[in-house]
Amino acid sequence: MADRLEKELFLSFLRERRQRVTAERLALLDEVFRQHGHIDAEQLLTAARQRGLKISRATVYRNLELLVASGLARKQRLGRRRFLFEHVHGGQRHDHLVCTRCGRVVEFVSPGIAALQAEICRAHGFVPASYSLQINSLCQGCAEAERVAGDAGEAGERRRVHV
Repeated sequence: MADRLEKELFLSFLRERRQRVTAERLALLDEVFRQHGHIDAEQLLTAARQRGLKISRATVYRNLELLVASGLARKQRLGRRRFLFEHVHGGQRHDHLVCTRCGRVVEFVSPGIAALQAEICRAHGFVPASYSLQINSLCQGCAEAERVAGDAGEAGERRRVHV
């Protein structure tokens, strides 16, 4: 659930843009902050409806974009067509590993990457504002499954060649 400061920030953001403060918007804010990981719009819609909130899919999508614009949520493209959202806590920075086969997402923090970013910016006369690092690869389980499938395919090829 969003804490009081986050709720106040969102209310201020809405008022500055002359957007209405609605029960649905506040409930979605709470639902996004109730999640402890990445969530897509459909998962958020399902979670909100399970809590008894009468809300449309369009409302979820529109309000997720408002949360991103307010800086309280981050939208991350994971894969080709998949967007996930996560709440943002002040000062918290992390990057992502994404399995290209099963879609598993792992968050990681690397002080070395942050230091390297600052060093690269300094060397080229830039001031870092933001960055995004996503490593697309196979998780260990999917890599093993592909290896086993590859071995089985090669064995079948060898059998056909020797017949």
